[in-house]
Amino acid sequence: MQAAITTFLSTCRRPALLEYGEPIQSLTSGQYWLEDRGGRLWIEVCGETRTISRRILSIDKHATGSLECSIQRFGGKPGSLSFLDLERPQTAYKAISGTRRNFGEQFRRMLCRQFPGWEITTLTSSMDLRRSFSSVFPRACLVGGHQQIAALACPSSADEPAFLTFALIWLDHLRAHARADACTSLALFLPDQAGNLTAHRVRWLNGETEVRLFRFNEHGSAGEVDPRDLGNLDTRVQKSSFIAEDDPLIGPDDASERAFEMAVRRNVELLDATLFNKPVYSQVLAFAAGDRDLIDLIAAGRSGRLSVLELKICEDIHLPVQALDYWMRIKWHAERDELQHLFPAVPLGRVPPKLLLVAPAMAFHSSCATVLRYFSSEIEIERVGINSEWQDHFRVVLRLEGAQQPISHREQIDAI
Repeated sequence: MQAAITTFLSTCRRPALLEYGEPIQSLTSGQYWLEDRGGRLWIEVCGETRTISRRILSIDKHATGSLECSIQRFGGKPGSLSFLDLERPQTAYKAISGTRRNFGEQFRRMLCRQFPGWEITTLTSSMDLRRSFSSVFPRACLVGGHQQIAALACPSSADEPAFLTFALIWLDHLRAHARADACTSLALFLPDQAGNLTAHRVRWLNGETEVRLFRFNEHGSAGEVDPRDLGNLDTRVQKSSFIAEDDPLIGPDDASERAFEMAVRRNVELLDATLFNKPVYSQVLAFAAGDRDLIDLIAAGRSGRLSVLELKICEDIHLPVQALDYWMRIKWHAERDELQHLFPAVPLGRVPPKLLLVAPAMAFHSSCATVLRYFSSEIEIERVGINSEWQDHFRVVLRLEGAQQPISHREQIDAI
């Protein structure tokens, strides 16, 4: 075994060690040793932040770029580790998978500290496309008496924009499969440098959903925070980059989102008969909330109420939550009369704007209604579905309020 491992490591360009529950450890010459101690093989690694000492029991699998071994930890606990060459593309998935499993184990420890006495019945980060579960965010179910907690952890601040969508899907799944008298709350864990975006979003969830927010540091120590203490909205009105209705049109055969935006502009009164067709503005706000791949429009109604239109030409699981980002910012500016200059002929009121989610009728993600079910009743939302031949003839073929399901979907649910 010593000869096989030594030979493998000598061929690696970037040798590393991956052990379940621990971060990947680079193997730098002079900082690790393979030693035969009385007929037993040991690996010793002295890294910058930790020291590893494991007895290697066997080599279980040798593949390109990886060598998987069974080990024994201190106290006789069995385990496994892999020697990897991080330069090999074949090991990329194993490295990512290992990192996610390690974060999942860190999440387990955080849950045990924050909820002592609760039973963790589920903890996984496996992907489930049918249920729209993500492998990026480890999810857990904790049970204590007649109560259960749907918990989800965000590994990095870069992943935060997608976090709440999957958290609400997980919460809904656990509620649907809980006992009739169970009460399910939501616990969200984010890194110290994140949380502001999620805090603003959860303020606009319905009051029936108890949400607790936790932040953790690089060592895995977590603490609960009050969402109201996580700062103001990071938003501003763009003063010189308004895109009005007289933009150059794109050809009718161009199936891009830009072409869809222009088609919506020309037919805004079909979406809502109370809206003025001019002016209609795009990208009115600039704010730090992750990359936005949605098109947002803002129009004024005859009553002086603003409407936010979020457009998407293809299926997007994050449409409702990303639309919420823009809606709450438009509301914030409207309450301060900071948008009146866009519509000088229309006296704007200070009522919350209406939110229209606009997409081809078949392009709404199946989880859209699930996520919208948890939005506050203060947000008036309408899903507007457009015909698939919108380039030739623009028609509204679907109109749903909030989390309402199409009739065909409701019949299927009742049958089940």
